[in-house]
Amino acid sequence: MTNSAAVVFGGSLDRLGSVGNEDLRLADQLERRVLERTSRLAETNRHLVEQNHELARASRMKTEFLARMSHEFRTPLNSIIGFTDLLAEQGEGVLGEAYAGYVHYVSEGASHLLALVNDILDLFRTEAGRMDLRHHEFSAADATSDVLSVIGPLAEAKNIELRNDVSSTFVVHGDRTRFKQILYNLLSNAVKFTPVDGRVQVSAEPDCDAIRFCVADTGVGIAREHQTVIFDEFVQVPPPGGGVREGAGLGLAITKRIVELHGGHVWVESTPNKGSHFYFTMPAARTRDYGPRTSAAA
Repeated sequence: MTNSAAVVFGGSLDRLGSVGNEDLRLADQLERRVLERTSRLAETNRHLVEQNHELARASRMKTEFLARMSHEFRTPLNSIIGFTDLLAEQGEGVLGEAYAGYVHYVSEGASHLLALVNDILDLFRTEAGRMDLRHHEFSAADATSDVLSVIGPLAEAKNIELRNDVSSTFVVHGDRTRFKQILYNLLSNAVKFTPVDGRVQVSAEPDCDAIRFCVADTGVGIAREHQTVIFDEFVQVPPPGGGVREGAGLGLAITKRIVELHGGHVWVESTPNKGSHFYFTMPAARTRDYGPRTSAAA
């Protein structure tokens, strides 16, 4: 080998050695970075697990606190309502007109607070998965009639026509008490936001293995941008033309959760100043045949 060739060959070996060392340094740097990032990710995951445990603990404490407080509120409120009812009967002597009015206002206020406490308790029961449903078969038409008899005086005060167009052939498989609660929430809202001489109607249709119910009214309606948020808790949407809605914004949120606990869904179709149609589905009794099936589009 000539001297020049040896020099070239040696230089090549030096360059190869240099490249090899550089690769090793890069690999070492990459390994350190991977270890550092893995360590940071492990630390972040540990913090997230701790935060999740803390959030779960806080949620349990909140639910337990609300349950205890709801009980503590309901006991004196029931006493107030009971004693004001006794006073209103005037069994121990006639009350003056002013005092009779005071008793009426106390009773109304206590009943409103009791309803609010019950709504809050129901909301957090569904949130915590503690609402027990008693499933059995029942007539949808009969349950609807029961609710309409309670809503009737509210409708009569505004000369609103109430219609029960639910066929006696429809049989629901679910919790009858909670079904009536759903209807009451929707119907009371319908009557509240329907002007004098309006109409509120309940109807039902088959929907695959479920029954699709509709509460329709000729009320003030709901703008499109508000039609999804109304089912969120503590949300109140101002009616068209301004004004303030009454209530705490819990009725529709509770309705949605109860419907979903039954495996159904709820939605609204509405046009401002032309009324609303609230739909919800409930499981149908399996032993019944309702004829042709249709599918609802939410």
